[in-house]
Amino acid sequence: MTQGWPPYPPPGYHPFPAPVPRVLPLDAAMARMRASDPRPWGVRPWLTPVVAYVVLIVAGSAVTSVVKPTSFAGKLALAIAVNTVLYALLAGAVGWAGRDIARRYGGWDAAFGWRAPSWRNLGWVAAGLGTVFAGEIAIGTLSIVLTGGKANEQSQNLHYDTRAVASAVLLVLTAVVIAPIVEETVFRGLLLRTFMSRMPFWPAAVLSSVVFAAGHTYEVHTLLGAGVLAATVGVLGMTNCVLVRLTDKLTPGMLVHASFNGLASGIAIYRAMH
Repeated sequence: MTQGWPPYPPPGYHPFPAPVPRVLPLDAAMARMRASDPRPWGVRPWLTPVVAYVVLIVAGSAVTSVVKPTSFAGKLALAIAVNTVLYALLAGAVGWAGRDIARRYGGWDAAFGWRAPSWRNLGWVAAGLGTVFAGEIAIGTLSIVLTGGKANEQSQNLHYDTRAVASAVLLVLTAVVIAPIVEETVFRGLLLRTFMSRMPFWPAAVLSSVVFAAGHTYEVHTLLGAGVLAATVGVLGMTNCVLVRLTDKLTPGMLVHASFNGLASGIAIYRAMH
């Protein structure tokens, strides 16, 4: 070795440097928000929509149990009025709960992922749909094996028994359009990100999915049925949490949610028509 020259290779030299870990889009967005404004988010972004969701479910159930029109036109009008008011109130609660966070970080798109999907996101949507339907089949099969199909029957929370076209349109509008938009904003927007401001992704995803699943079991009257329905809805919730993490957008999950509800609605309408 020539005197005065540094040794070769230098200490710590590696011909193949270690790959830089990939930061997923949602994780990167949360890191940017924490860096720009590290103040705590508080409880309002998650507690307000959850409380509103529960209160509106109770209020809607109370109204439909007390007010019982005898004609189909009256029942349809009541259903339209109740669903319109409930989702409007829930959307208002969501807007109030998230407005300060949205203002702090540059709007609902930057803070909560309210952006249109790109063509590249459609592959994730297809993968999400496959995961949700595979999970539903697996849960249904396990339920049949363990309970002889009894739990599957008890888990149905969609009851549709009319051939009226107007009622079918209402069902599709509510289940396929309004519910995915509002519920994804609540559970994968406000709840998931607020929980992630306090904990890692996976605990936040599980917690938001548990709340999401529990909120869909109020029309099921048996423990077995509620368990099967909660497991199925929980798979949808966890899948959409992962989609949000991979894209930092709510809209891919909205498409999966709409397809999931659309299939259930289509089956219910087909059975009623035949």
